[in-house]
Amino acid sequence: MTVTTKPPGAESHTTELTVIPSRLLDGSTNAVDLKRDGTDQEPPSPVVGVPSLVPVNQDGRPVATEEEIATLLHVVDDIPSRTWIACLIGACERFVWFAGTMPLQNYIQNAPGGAIPGALGLGQATASNIVNALMISSYVTPIPAAILADSGHGRYRTLVWSCIIEAIGGTILAATSRSGTFEAEAALPGMIVALVFLSFGSGAFKTAVIPFIVDQYEETEFRVKTLKSGEKVITSRELTITYIYNAFFWAENVVAVVTVATPILERYVNFFAAYLVPCVVMWLTLIPLLLAKKRFANTKMVEENVIPAVAKALWCGATSGFRMDAAKPAAQLDRKRRVVPWTDSFIDDIKTSLLTCRVLLIFPVYWLCFNQAFNNLISQAGQMITYGIPNDVIMPVSLSAPLVQYGLYPFLIRRRIGFGPIARITFGFGLLTISMAYIVIVQHLIYRTGPCYDHPLACAAGRNLPNKISVCIQLPFYFLSELASVFCCTTGTEYAYNRAPKSMKTLVQAIWNLMAGIGSILAMPLSPLAQDPRLVVMYGVLTGLMGVGTVLTWAIFGHLDKEESTML
Repeated sequence: MTVTTKPPGAESHTTELTVIPSRLLDGSTNAVDLKRDGTDQEPPSPVVGVPSLVPVNQDGRPVATEEEIATLLHVVDDIPSRTWIACLIGACERFVWFAGTMPLQNYIQNAPGGAIPGALGLGQATASNIVNALMISSYVTPIPAAILADSGHGRYRTLVWSCIIEAIGGTILAATSRSGTFEAEAALPGMIVALVFLSFGSGAFKTAVIPFIVDQYEETEFRVKTLKSGEKVITSRELTITYIYNAFFWAENVVAVVTVATPILERYVNFFAAYLVPCVVMWLTLIPLLLAKKRFANTKMVEENVIPAVAKALWCGATSGFRMDAAKPAAQLDRKRRVVPWTDSFIDDIKTSLLTCRVLLIFPVYWLCFNQAFNNLISQAGQMITYGIPNDVIMPVSLSAPLVQYGLYPFLIRRRIGFGPIARITFGFGLLTISMAYIVIVQHLIYRTGPCYDHPLACAAGRNLPNKISVCIQLPFYFLSELASVFCCTTGTEYAYNRAPKSMKTLVQAIWNLMAGIGSILAMPLSPLAQDPRLVVMYGVLTGLMGVGTVLTWAIFGHLDKEESTML
């Protein structure tokens, strides 16, 4: 940034301000370079007799100096209210998704009139496959949605239209889940149409909502802030974004508490009442989204569609020995006699995005294991004594998110202990491995308990009753898996946003979401094992895959927390 001063009777002087890197929570260096001339020269010394002007933001806080950045404590900045409104909208949509999908396993698997609520009676394997297909669709949709969000429509308009599509899907699902539709054979086709709308709406929404939330925090520079105690600190954009991600994740946990209403309504009223709740909430979510339009930042931000250029650049790199540097204009002109429409910095952006995506490639195994909570573990709960609690009241609510955000992270920051994104992801993978190993033990205990042993709910002696083991034995899995998601899911989302170039943020976010879809695809070949008495084997296979993924993540990418590597 260049500051020009001209005291009365004096000649104008130009002074450059440069912010240098500082080690943050992840142990890496992240800086906001305010120089504009592209040189590496030191800023000129202040001119005697010329007053020093320090750039300040709208709150009057000055840009931090080199010494202040290096010595003062880095803290989370003040977050504008529009960010919290965007978080609320995102949390409401997550409620609709969770509340709408939680009863699906029972709705599809079980027949009406049984001990466990049901409607279609298609069996566990078919139900799990349909739920997995829904997951796949909702995580593939973000790719075309990202193109719209980053180009023609913009993120705000993408959110509005995706809300409407998801609300229509919720309306169809509620309307076709009324008891009269079962006899008219409208429930199954109605559900299929509804799931198409839900998957498209939710997929488009979640690919745009994270970048949109972060867009509401516009500060990009290190600023000096004076606390009430008089201590001077530095506000850090990276720490602030991490805080926003964790707050949004915790909001998802809070709304998960409310989603227990749908399984309760399913069990004690009917499926229509259960599905009516998310339907109404989705339509209501449109109200703050539309009313707060003028308060939101970047509602009209539309980027050029970079997908065609990215595809051509990748092709040039692939046909030149799979080296992206060979796709740069000078290299293409020299080797191929070809003039390309992009710049060197555009190729560097693609390389950064590819490196980010490579780190995310092990996440399908994470989602394969984590998503068991939405299908097979619901069925597992139905094999045990539930004390009148619906078996699909998933227990994802965890205090781990605020404990990590307000306890662990501040502790590490104040002691300047590096805990980078790769370390956090690896730690989370390890926790999920332990939780899956625990589920193997739980399923083994179910099979060792009567009256039906390894065929729960399916023997004459059981009379359609569960095995005599408490559903509370599942609780440690939910605690460990949710703690794992604090480190894996939030860090993965943050990593996908922070490491992606501006013109490709929503696209990289869509690829991050696609990893969950691939995880659901991986679940399909395992569906023959998703039935008694083979479930111990299935959970054992998942535990092994997650363990291998944990080791590979640290072995391949652990060094990225300490160094900047191109790898391409």
